Amino acid sequence: MKDDAKSVDRDDRDLLRVIRFSSALSLGLMAALLFSVKQVTPDLRCELSAGSGIAFLVGATFSWLFWRVVFKVDKPGNRTGPGKRRVLFAALSVLLSLATVAAFAFALKGVGNEKLMEILQGTVIALFALSGVGFLFWQAIRFLENDSKRATEDAPPPDAKE
Repeated sequence: MKDDAKSVDRDDRDLLRVIRFSSALSLGLMAALLFSVKQVTPDLRCELSAGSGIAFLVGATFSWLFWRVVFKVDKPGNRTGPGKRRVLFAALSVLLSLATVAAFAFALKGVGNEKLMEILQGTVIALFALSGVGFLFWQAIRFLENDSKRATEDAPPPDAKE
């Protein structure tokens, strides 16, 4: 039975590692791409530079830290209280949101007014769509957690004889 628990713990750690890595990679790439955009109209022009690499590292680092806070991963001996964790979570959330908006705005610096309105309309529609998907995920997670709790409450103890 202990081997099964170790396997589940290892699987959870591996899943969390994949989530943190993929999120850090994607946010880092997005930051680097948006930093590399030098001109949008009349043609799209990107230039890779040292700043692109720095933007990648900053985006990936903040994403990695954010998910460490979300999943409450601490090094042994370094325990943070729930109040400090909430403040850190809020600060990283605001920082990542502002950085994303700033990078997006920076990439649109050469866009004309009528194109800018089309882009903003598309962005708002995308935000609503993603918010809807996020809400559905949240509801699915709540349902699965409640179902899991009910299943463990209804299950007989492992040492019970039939």
